[in-house]
Amino acid sequence: MKISKKQKKSIDVTTSYFDINQLELAFINRALESSRRLETPHFIEIGRSRRILRIQKRNLLSMCKGSNKETRKDRLESELRKVLCGERRLSISCFLFR
Repeated sequence: MKISKKQKKSIDVTTSYFDINQLELAFINRALESSRRLETPHFIEIGRSRRILRIQKRNLLSMCKGSNKETRKDRLESELRKVLCGERRLSISCFLFR
């Protein structure tokens, strides 16, 4: 996705609401969709076993729901796209375990 210089100046970079579990869930959702498998960035390693990915997804969904985090697939994908194109930044607290 290319953004013109004029658009870059008008983009307000804000902090994403993602935590590490939501970030992983968004990438797993993407990996499970066969048409989007190639869109996973080169710096992300996602397993190939669909069975394992489904188990991870189920576990992440229950963990996120338990802590009242966003779990809807379309919302996570939207936020992930914003992070990957530079509209949103990941907070350092995203990577802290609590």
